[in-house]
Amino acid sequence: MLSEMNEAGLLPLVQAGDGRTLSRAEFLSLINTYNCFLKDQTQLHLSYFQGDDGEVVVEGFLNICWGVRRPIRLKIQDEKQMIRFAPLISSDPVSPLGNRRGMSRWGAVYETTTLRPLRQKSYELESESNLFRCMSDASLVKRRSRRGKSAAQRERERQHRFSINGHFYNYKTSIFTPCFGTATKVRITSSMTTNQVIVQLLNKFKIENDPQEFALYCVHQSGEKKKMNNRDQPLWERILQGPSEDTMKIFLMDMDEVEVSNDVAQYLNLELPILEQVLLNLREEETREIQMVISKYQNHHRVLSRMLSCKDSPHIETSV
Repeated sequence: MLSEMNEAGLLPLVQAGDGRTLSRAEFLSLINTYNCFLKDQTQLHLSYFQGDDGEVVVEGFLNICWGVRRPIRLKIQDEKQMIRFAPLISSDPVSPLGNRRGMSRWGAVYETTTLRPLRQKSYELESESNLFRCMSDASLVKRRSRRGKSAAQRERERQHRFSINGHFYNYKTSIFTPCFGTATKVRITSSMTTNQVIVQLLNKFKIENDPQEFALYCVHQSGEKKKMNNRDQPLWERILQGPSEDTMKIFLMDMDEVEVSNDVAQYLNLELPILEQVLLNLREEETREIQMVISKYQNHHRVLSRMLSCKDSPHIETSV
């Protein structure tokens, strides 16, 4: 929960995205409701702080669903991320134990207790990502992170390549399309714009595509689909809509994806015969509107033509 000191220090009004403001009470209610909804997932709770300029910045994980239709390209694995294999011989030619608490047997390094092969150390995953980690073609490890990581550990995780729904880079399948509707998480702040969030997501998975190829869309339960512009701040959109994805989901889609207005969305769940009748009625209404416009301008054309004809006709004077 948020501390009373933080709550008391808030300004009366909070800027909530492009041109929107919330009262302090409304803001705190939204944050508390959001965190209460995710009470069993504390790593997904939102936190906030107030900068020197008085702006309130919210920080947390944003759930984004994959909705791209064209293939994406993964970057080649960095050399520094390749596994460092254990030496095949002991570092001490005299002692089989070498300088480590292990022993060498038949060219492999073993632990002393049970003669198991020495396990390679692997970097911790971000617990919130809920994704597998890939280091070249080595085994995959899924572990929850511990608190109190060093700066070096955090930097290694930042540079780390994550998988997309279990898909890892290799030369044969480095170009693919993620499964539609599957979700991932990216840690952002409320001050980040749409384009910055897209860049953050692509960097997380080492995606080579240009960020300008993609856009974020708010897809509502009704079927309404609205593209976010670059002035929008996606985390604020999520906060204002609430944490439930049954109401609205945020999708990463192709830039040219067609938007669906709320007026059109209300027809999407109707049966096919009803939709065909709706289309027929719309065509008939369109025909009537077109005919009305044509008739209106034909009438104007006749009136103007008659007036011009009267002006152009010669005036003959008669004398008595």
